[in-house]
Amino acid sequence: MDIEKLRELCSPLSNEKPYYRPFTSDGDVQDKNIFFVGTNLATAIYPTDIDLDSYVNLLLNYDEFIAYYKTNRIVQGKTELSRTRIGMNAFIRWLKCHTGSTIIETDVIPYPTAKLKDLKKEPQEVKDRGKEIFFETLMEFQPWLIILHGKKTVDNFIDILTNKGIIQNQSDKLPQSIEEMEGAGPLFEITYQDGTRGIVMACRHFMYYGSVGNSYEIFRNNILKVINHID
Repeated sequence: MDIEKLRELCSPLSNEKPYYRPFTSDGDVQDKNIFFVGTNLATAIYPTDIDLDSYVNLLLNYDEFIAYYKTNRIVQGKTELSRTRIGMNAFIRWLKCHTGSTIIETDVIPYPTAKLKDLKKEPQEVKDRGKEIFFETLMEFQPWLIILHGKKTVDNFIDILTNKGIIQNQSDKLPQSIEEMEGAGPLFEITYQDGTRGIVMACRHFMYYGSVGNSYEIFRNNILKVINHID
């Protein structure tokens, strides 16, 4: 993705709104990719905090982004890392170690709100723009594996791809709870416009993972089975 395209995707709908965050990654995003997908972000960065060009550069330098993220949270009176971020970081380290793939962190609605319920209060155009940004990012990188965390993420992902004609509605074909989805292994595959495919899996929100993730062992084993099958 070139810089101008990324600038466009990051741009807020107004100076009073926070930047969108299409993705972050600690690896070469031109390499083999895995998408690690949540519903939306919790920590907002505004045009009043940093200019657009600096923000884009921040997203392209993972270490600098994490340092800024930690400082931003401390300024707001929060801990350096949220419980969810601690779990995500631990899982991503495991995932990268076992796959050798670049992990791209993104969200189905990459627009930040302190709480998920706050996202519901935002104008529809804010949410629709976020979904479009996610779809464009997905089509740009065409990850071979897509890991969705949280039931809301699964619902939104299916909604976006169904509306875009990439998949048929999967809702009646899938396990009903996120716990059942987590234990089921791959949920379905999607086919990109060039004919390549991506495998979709889902698990619980990462606030439950902790620093070790023992309760996610079945899910991790399912990922290893997918990797071994592809290899």
